Amino acid sequence: MSAKVASEVSKKIELNNLDNPNSILNLLRSYGFSDTHISKIVKRFPRVLFANPEHNLLPRLKFIHSIGFSAPETPELFSYNPSLLSHSLEKRIIPFYEALKRVLDDDWKVRKCLRCFTWSMSSYDVKNIFPNVKVLRDEGVPQYAVFTLLSKRAYLAFMSPSMFVEYVNFIKGTGIMPFEAPFVEALLVITKLSKSTWESKLDIFERLGWSRDVTLLAFSKFPPLMCMSEKNITDTMKFLVDEMDLPLKDIARCPAILGLSLTKRIIPRWSVVKILKMKGLIKDDRSPFTVIIPSEKRFLQDFVIKFQESVPELLKLYREESRSLPEAQA
Repeated sequence: MSAKVASEVSKKIELNNLDNPNSILNLLRSYGFSDTHISKIVKRFPRVLFANPEHNLLPRLKFIHSIGFSAPETPELFSYNPSLLSHSLEKRIIPFYEALKRVLDDDWKVRKCLRCFTWSMSSYDVKNIFPNVKVLRDEGVPQYAVFTLLSKRAYLAFMSPSMFVEYVNFIKGTGIMPFEAPFVEALLVITKLSKSTWESKLDIFERLGWSRDVTLLAFSKFPPLMCMSEKNITDTMKFLVDEMDLPLKDIARCPAILGLSLTKRIIPRWSVVKILKMKGLIKDDRSPFTVIIPSEKRFLQDFVIKFQESVPELLKLYREESRSLPEAQA
């Protein structure tokens, strides 16, 4: 590891004997761990250097291999989730694995969830997943959406069932039905927000011209809307309305546009469009959504490359505009 990282780690632990750490390094390297993998693990979980290689680490490595993780995948898993090395194999890791297996009934899906799993879950009861998933299924949430939840933030399925039901009912109260595609995404968003934060976000959009019903409609189409900062919401909304002349009702119909970077996407693309309109190369009545929403490849093809003969400097101007503006905070 770098001298800086080594210095940080040395403040947290004191090694009086190198025999055990060397045994650990040798074991990890025999399983394909690179110095980069090991550095990440030690930085985030320094006490791994005090573990018993044969009794603590080896059984975990063997178990992970036994459930289908390949040789290249195993180091990635442990370097991403070093706390796997601190949890009891019999009391935590295996029970959580078996619970996911029962719910998903697919080895590949279980491994995907484990790769993204947050293992700082000592306060979660593994048994909670069964009533919580039953709630989702009884409400009509499709199996693919259950997998989405578990692969993105599995710990939500292990929370207190009473709290889980409260979140589900709250989302239903916003108008999103459990069988609809945005439901699980809304659940991922809502569990990040306190009630006061939720109310403050509603107030922000109300000040900008949306009624609460309109904001809830926009939320139902694009749940991450409510995780945006006040500055990002305000700056983007004002630009769309004042500079691009977009009606508030149109933004509400396609709220995902608010989630796009103002400085790296919306402003540079709109600068290109203004040049093309000024030169009479595109019509004034073109919808801004046809400019901002398409992929980068599609935008370049339709608005830059297409007009290179007429405006040779367009690509350079677009790239300079994209680089010159500072990125806004999300």
